[in-house]
Amino acid sequence: MKQYLIFAGTTEGRELISFLLKRNDCKITACTATEYGKILLPHSSKLTVYAKRLNLEEMTAFLSAQHFDAVYDTTHPYAVIVSENIQAACNKTNTTYYRIVRPEEPLLHDSSIISVDSVEEAVRYLANTTGNILSTIGSKELSALCKLPDYSNRIYARILSNPQMVQKSFDLGFQGRHLICMQGPFSQALNTALIREFSISYLLTKSSGKLGGFLEKVSSAKETNTTLVVIGRPVKEHGITLKELLSTFM
Repeated sequence: MKQYLIFAGTTEGRELISFLLKRNDCKITACTATEYGKILLPHSSKLTVYAKRLNLEEMTAFLSAQHFDAVYDTTHPYAVIVSENIQAACNKTNTTYYRIVRPEEPLLHDSSIISVDSVEEAVRYLANTTGNILSTIGSKELSALCKLPDYSNRIYARILSNPQMVQKSFDLGFQGRHLICMQGPFSQALNTALIREFSISYLLTKSSGKLGGFLEKVSSAKETNTTLVVIGRPVKEHGITLKELLSTFM
């Protein structure tokens, strides 16, 4: 019986876990950063879930104690430090490591699409604009958006319905209609409805790929003549796609 460890918390992680649970030759352990990530995973006697943020030392100790046949890193493309720690822990414990990469969608050369390298660069750009902003970059970077003049009135922040994230965002000043708590990825129709409901001029997003709902955001921005501000990925990753990985089990 194979023993696999999956660092989850993304669509890829959930899909990989669901796929492996249908097999009879493996048991799965999943690690999520939060309790919210845990409740999104399927329930099975073959699945053990640990909901806790682990540093490098904790990951190394965990791998040393469990002796997994392979580790699958399906964390978010922007969680660079987490992936580096997972790979380092695997190297230290001689554990087979697979990085599941999310293909990045190419951006069209369009004056309505603004590409930036970081949330800080996005803030500098948006500081010279007027009009409402729909932020879809999550709750972690919201503090950086607070540097925008009149941010609590301009920005509508869409985040996960995680109690801790909601409280943190609320404390930063994102309150009432300006705090939208939902679980994605989202359809084009829903994105478009939000843009129109809140008279959005700028849609702030990360290059989250097809599984992250990026194409739907592009389509909604085009449909509503909204400027799309895209924060590029911090590094170019190497690994295999989920589709490629699943084919190895066939």
